[in-house]
Amino acid sequence: MLSVAREREVILRHSVSIFLVMTIQIMPSAMIGTICASIMVAIYYVYWWYHERKKLYELRCIRQKLPSDLDTWRVPGRTRDDEERIWETLDPVFRDRGLTLWPNSFGCTLKTPGTAYPTSSGFAYVTPNRSILKGIGSVYHLMCFDYTNPLTRMARTPDGHDVAVRVIVIKNEGHEHLKILRKIATTPRSLLSTNHTLPMIAEFGYEDIIFGIFPRVGSSMKEAFGYWAKNSIGDVMDMLLQALEALAFIHDMNIAHRDAFHDNFLVQWQPESMHSMTIPTSRPRVYLIDFEVAVEYPEECPLAERLTTGYPLGGSFLEPAMYSRPLAPEMTTNKPYCPFKLDVWQLGYSFTSVEFKTTITDIDTILHDMVHAQPTARKSAGETLAILKNVIHNIPPTSLLICPSIIE
Repeated sequence: MLSVAREREVILRHSVSIFLVMTIQIMPSAMIGTICASIMVAIYYVYWWYHERKKLYELRCIRQKLPSDLDTWRVPGRTRDDEERIWETLDPVFRDRGLTLWPNSFGCTLKTPGTAYPTSSGFAYVTPNRSILKGIGSVYHLMCFDYTNPLTRMARTPDGHDVAVRVIVIKNEGHEHLKILRKIATTPRSLLSTNHTLPMIAEFGYEDIIFGIFPRVGSSMKEAFGYWAKNSIGDVMDMLLQALEALAFIHDMNIAHRDAFHDNFLVQWQPESMHSMTIPTSRPRVYLIDFEVAVEYPEECPLAERLTTGYPLGGSFLEPAMYSRPLAPEMTTNKPYCPFKLDVWQLGYSFTSVEFKTTITDIDTILHDMVHAQPTARKSAGETLAILKNVIHNIPPTSLLICPSIIE
């Protein structure tokens, strides 16, 4: 049985054929060519109009099946099937734009479509000692991705590059997030060497939804210590310097991140100098991500008034009772505080919470000062960067080729 749409298409074609036959029989031959040409043009536009209307109807039907706000998209239901249903529904939309979404492998793990390795994009690498393995940290691991919530999905481009697709805006939500990304994650500022914000390489809108497209990066800075990577103190300190530079840059742009824990920093690869026992020739670049709860202050706002109060709510934390991140002392006072100093505390806490020790007194003192209970006693990200850089650059690299001390 023909569908309604198909039946209409068949009727349209038959009607046009009958009209053409009748026209040819009654019209002089000199006029037949001109009239037929005009009719064919008309038919083309009618068919184009019909096809576009049909496509628009189908796309609108897809939108009706998607969440109506960011919170529902983040937690669409109680099962994994509820999360998968969203992206399965969107699959035709992304295929129309040349992107193939990664399917779910199991749990929160996505896997590349097919078995082909990704094309190098310059954002993800592995060390040679792990190149032939299939475990964590290997090339094979680059073909998997563990997501924290369904707002993010991995996809592959036609030329084999892997990208992260992130839902940024739905209706009236997320516009401040998008504004910040457009300011620091796109050209020309994304070309600055001191800007470590992960570039947003594209964005596209679908109905009332705006998606951001970002490159896939090799690893998380959270894995740099206390996990599988055999990184030296030198490896980790280089990442910390870059993380501080990332914060200093956005602070100069009047932007406070407010979720600057080390799991929101990505790194091209884990150097693992303790495996090779050599000083790396090149160092991986660190990138800052997830500006969902970030705040931006107007240029004309005095420095003394660039303050905030309470918890950095938004994103996954809509109410104070839902906030599950570690609390800086100033967050519980109900008094205005500096969000830029909060960023420093959050980054420092990522190290001190596991009692990360370098056994180098000057460095450990800097880490301790980053989480000082009094925000006014903390140095800014830029000041901390300058002090730490001076200390590290005056230590022979071989003296940093040692394992950090970590107590979970």
